[in-house]
Amino acid sequence: MPSNPTKRDELLVKVDRAYKHILDLQDAMARFRYKRPYPYEIFSEDNSQTAERTFFLRVVREIPIQYSALIGDICQNLCGALDHLAWHLVQSSSITPKSSENQIYFPIFESSREYEAGKMRKIQGMTQAAIKAIDDIQPYYRPDVTPGIGNGANLFWLHEINRLDKHRLLIPAWVSMTGHSIPKTRRSDMSAVLVAAFGSADADVIVAAGPSSSEALKDGSKLCTLPISEVDDNMKFRLQIAFGEPKWIRGKEISSTLIHMHRNVREIIVGFDDKGLL
Repeated sequence: MPSNPTKRDELLVKVDRAYKHILDLQDAMARFRYKRPYPYEIFSEDNSQTAERTFFLRVVREIPIQYSALIGDICQNLCGALDHLAWHLVQSSSITPKSSENQIYFPIFESSREYEAGKMRKIQGMTQAAIKAIDDIQPYYRPDVTPGIGNGANLFWLHEINRLDKHRLLIPAWVSMTGHSIPKTRRSDMSAVLVAAFGSADADVIVAAGPSSSEALKDGSKLCTLPISEVDDNMKFRLQIAFGEPKWIRGKEISSTLIHMHRNVREIIVGFDDKGLL
């Protein structure tokens, strides 16, 4: 941090710390996945009547529980940075009355209705410009007037992870298979494309496996079934380490989700500074 830090510098300390934890988590997951003995194996069973081969997962090593602590540290730092932002916006304003000190938080809710009903309890005393800037972020999971999830869903997921982590360890899990080696017929049909892209029609290519399930893969879980005639001679599978909970993000890949959350929080703080609100 600079010798004379600005308020922006101060608010980004926890955000930068979260990013360091993300890098540590990525490194740990890479070593877990690619260091022998590998954490999982694939085995198969053939059905002679249907001429199909079904692939299954065998778990050799469970995902380290230390990942849960790292995830908790990341989310606590990101939520803490947002709460520091809210604290500053309340305390630096001349507007009164203000929310009591133990109630000042960055307002994040499940729905827009809950947000409108409860936000002022957490941010009373902010300027109207600051409140409008938070309103524009839409820090809630779903709007009540339109279907689907809202722009602030990512913040709500972060909030929920942090809330759960205060009570117990989160459960990361092998959640889904995202791809497998390209089947033989498709490889033949795409030979010209493969040659142009990789220099060989025999390139080691993984293709998407279709819609993924949000249910955690376990020892013995079925991955897929293919005609034996289509099975690649060196069949490979891509699995992802994803959130097993909370329910809102079950099945989402951990690393990319946390990176997105980090970027989101950083952009919020920088955005307030760019608007002259700090």
